[in-house]
Parts: sequence; C-alpha cells; structure tokens
Amino acid sequence: AGILPISWMFIRMLGPEGLNAVSRVSILNANYMAERLSRGGYKIMFRAPSETNDAKLCAHEFIIDFSQLTKFGLSENDVAKRLSDFGFHAPTTSWPVHGTLMVEPTESESLE
Repeated sequence: AGILPISWMFIRMLGPEGLNAVSRVSILNANYMAERLSRGGYKIMFRAPSETNDAKLCAHEFIIDFSQLTKFGLSENDVAKRLSDFGFHAPTTSWPVHGTLMVEPTESESLE
C-alpha cells in the first residue's frame, strides 16, 4: 500500500496532458535505446514489428538477452553490478526471462 500514494501523486502532479507526454517520451526513450543497443550487437527480445515501417518496437521497457555471457563466466548480474559501479540504477535481472536485463529508461529526468 505504501507505493500507491507515490503513483497517485505522480499522476495527479502531471495531469492528463503531462501523463500523456511522459508516456510518449518513455516509449520513445525505450525504443531509441533498444535500437542503439541492437545495432551494437546486443540481442533485444520481444520487439514487435511496426505497422508503418520495418522497425521493431517495444513499449516503455525492453529486455536484453545476456545468456551468451555464460561462456565467459559472466552473468546478467555482473552487468547489473557494473552499471551500479558507474552510478546507474541497476535494471531488473532475470525477469521475466532468465539471463536477461529488463531496462526501463527514465521519462522524467533530464539528460544531465
């Protein structure tokens, strides 16, 4: 029950227009990051084909498959810990798929 007031205040603070804008930015950020990482050789799971072009799209989050790291003695947890070392909030690990990171880019923070 403790998280519900936070969610409620976030929605109330933004209002209908702000909530719509934040949702759009969140989806845009996730798709941008997923595409950039995909071009860098990372396997992005569960992206759906676009209705208007050849792009593969995700919602406000995306899942990176790190299962190939096991051949080097590493895991998705090692990646998450290293991100923390650099001050990034560690993504969700091994959920909903084992050996993955679920990334949810921020929608309310500036680039700085």
